[in-house]
Amino acid sequence: MKRSSTPHASGQRRLLAVLLIALALGALVVVGFGAAADRGEGVRYVGTGEGPTWEAPEIEEPSLPELAPEQEQSSPPAPQPRPGGRVALRVLLGLGALALVALAIWVWLRMRALSAPAPDEAGMADADLEQDALSTEQARSALEEARERLSAVVDAHDAVIAAWLALERAIAAAGVRRRPSQTTLEFVVAVLAAVELERAALQEIAHLYRRALFDPAPLTEPDRRRALQLLETLLGQLDDVAERSAR
Repeated sequence: MKRSSTPHASGQRRLLAVLLIALALGALVVVGFGAAADRGEGVRYVGTGEGPTWEAPEIEEPSLPELAPEQEQSSPPAPQPRPGGRVALRVLLGLGALALVALAIWVWLRMRALSAPAPDEAGMADADLEQDALSTEQARSALEEARERLSAVVDAHDAVIAAWLALERAIAAAGVRRRPSQTTLEFVVAVLAAVELERAALQEIAHLYRRALFDPAPLTEPDRRRALQLLETLLGQLDDVAERSAR
């Protein structure tokens, strides 16, 4: 029996993915604020016997050096940045970036694992969609659809194209898949020939379709009639196949 993931499980997966993304964004915000914060000297706790008091840090007033007479008119030297603080900031930003990259990779891998179907479900879905060959009834339905298109379309050239495309659609709907090494013409001929239909008749219909695609001269009514004769012949062969199978 075919199983499928329930809406509840899908909702849980989506919720977990959203939470993981929110966690990654929150970590980015925390690291950004931490790197941009200006950390000055804080207040100090002064303990006494009577009770805790808080004392603000003492700020020493800078003393200006005495300038020589020839230096009084010169501009003051530019302040030099503290090398220790800049190195610490770079280290902090580097560690934060590495943590965010690792978190982003983990979130991506987790979301990919959650979005992938379970192995047993994927295998069962492929088994339901694909099969190796057409049944006799599926082949009959494909040929009858092609014959209907061949008779209904007004223009003979377009009718042959529509009939062949009907064969392709019917085979694809039945779940038979074409190998990468096959052309569409080879694929349709091989699938219908596997139902014990005459390969020469199938190849002649394929030749008419090829002419309709690539020959500058359009197909005419005699070509339509010939295609109808070939389809009738193939349908008669299917009756023989079904009769032999019933014995």
